[in-house]
Amino acid sequence: MKIFLTLLLIMLSLSFVMAQETPFKKKYINHTELGALVGRVKYAQGGPDDRVESKVSITAQTFNGIQMSPRLGVGVTVGADWYKTALITPIAAGIRYDLPSRGTARFFALADAGYGFTWLHQDSDGFDTKGGLMINPGIGLRAGKPGASSVTISLTYKRQEAFVKKPAYYTQIKRDEDRVYNRIAIRLGISF
Repeated sequence: MKIFLTLLLIMLSLSFVMAQETPFKKKYINHTELGALVGRVKYAQGGPDDRVESKVSITAQTFNGIQMSPRLGVGVTVGADWYKTALITPIAAGIRYDLPSRGTARFFALADAGYGFTWLHQDSDGFDTKGGLMINPGIGLRAGKPGASSVTISLTYKRQEAFVKKPAYYTQIKRDEDRVYNRIAIRLGISF
């Protein structure tokens, strides 16, 4: 009888051990995207009336980080945004958070905050373009098995500040511009 009880206790303890989840291991993650920045721009033409135009710019970015929990990834985002008059390279701290969902298509939230540099930008003679603060919150959809490579599509709001010193005309003392690029970013990418 003692042998039977001993075997029963061993089997029960093994079943409890096997029923427990395996501990989560942190791992490297990457999320690379390419897309468009879409928005309306209002600017002065030098007269009493302002001009409003629709603008579309190209954007690319890569997020590299560590999966801290089954849903949360933290890391660094590096990108390139080609506006009509500036090439800005944003570098930011970022998070990616998988929202509760079932199946192979999952929604995720993302947020990046950092600074846009003009290291790759080439100014015309007399101009001096500087970058500024950048924020980029949004939501996306990831299609693929959890823990494997996935195709993503994301929709975000991107706000990028910039400052431009321009050469003064003969009647002006200075001609500087504080720019704020407010855009909707639509990106397609991959993640692993």
